[in-house]
Amino acid sequence: MHDYSVQADFDYTPHPAHHLKFGTSYLYHVFQPEVMVSRVKEEEEETVQRDTTYTAISNGDILGHEWSLYAEDDISLGRFRVNAGIYFSLFNTQGKNYFSAQPRLSARYGLTDEVAIKASFTQMAQYVHLLSSSTIALPTDLWVPVTKNIRPMRSDQYALGGYYTGIKGWEFSMEAYYKNMFHVLEYQDGASFLASSSGWEDKVEMGNGRSMGVEFLAQKTSGKTTGWIAYTLAKSDRIFENGNINNGNRFPYKYDRRHNLNLCVNHTFNQKWDVGLSWVFNTGGTVTVAEQRMDVLYPDNNETAGTNYVPARNNFRLPSSHRLNVGVNYHKKARRGMHTWNVSVYNAYNAMTPNLVFMDKEVLEHSITLPSGKPYYWTEVKNHLKKVTLLPCIPSITYTFKF
Repeated sequence: MHDYSVQADFDYTPHPAHHLKFGTSYLYHVFQPEVMVSRVKEEEEETVQRDTTYTAISNGDILGHEWSLYAEDDISLGRFRVNAGIYFSLFNTQGKNYFSAQPRLSARYGLTDEVAIKASFTQMAQYVHLLSSSTIALPTDLWVPVTKNIRPMRSDQYALGGYYTGIKGWEFSMEAYYKNMFHVLEYQDGASFLASSSGWEDKVEMGNGRSMGVEFLAQKTSGKTTGWIAYTLAKSDRIFENGNINNGNRFPYKYDRRHNLNLCVNHTFNQKWDVGLSWVFNTGGTVTVAEQRMDVLYPDNNETAGTNYVPARNNFRLPSSHRLNVGVNYHKKARRGMHTWNVSVYNAYNAMTPNLVFMDKEVLEHSITLPSGKPYYWTEVKNHLKKVTLLPCIPSITYTFKF
């Protein structure tokens, strides 16, 4: 994806109670859904006889023109504060225009100096889709553009929250949200990008989705020790009512993670030394895994063929992931700047979180001796779900000079 953009933004304060923001932008998009590169190199006695790179594009470039115009007003009326705005966008691709008007409204009311409530409503449109394969947990996703056949994704999001700052140096918040999504993309049953993304428009379906959750945050903002603890209880699913995916039933999204916990602590010993650590815990995502395997007998030639039985999409949840990151900083002030040395350890206790999950086949050969004395041989096929960890414990050293 290549984007070229130009934009202009303005701020205007006609009255102390009003802060206006408005602007416009233009983006020129160039999408290449697939690029295949091969290189042929021949050497003879350390002499390069041939070194050629071939580039083949299975899908033609998709061009897009995006114009946008927005305006918003931040209004302060004592304890009541409102931010109202609207965002207009026009996307042109392959001779087709997509127009959207996206209103945004948020309001905050201070019940006291220490307690406040906030509510918001937002409409959004997105002209690039995230396309994930659910048949196997690979750390690869495709971003595909809107075309004359693929409409933009739209969403309506509602949020309601409360905030408390009654304890000195601490902030507490709780917020609930609900999001409806329209025209989300998923691969059709049995299709994926593993072979090639060529002709990807014929392999996808458009449906609807929803996300919902509650977020909690406690944050310490002053003192030598600062940090926060945040927890989110969330759910995200998809539905394709035409029945082409999962028989028209709801199923969890690939990145549906029920529990998310983040802990961050920073401590400053003095002007030279400080240390920080963060711990992250997430419920595992989902993938589609065959639960049974059946043999189909063809009567014409008495041959059999194995086929996998998948009861539902994203029917298997991966193990939970967690890791601890630790960093120590040493600062030394110089005449013309600041020297900082950092020693960090990513995944300090080497948690083997799976980044890649695949099905491995094991073939076992068995034999017995029949009563007649003749041997009888047969094979047994066992499938195992294996995981691969790509990011174990990784230390690093960084030097920074600011002037």
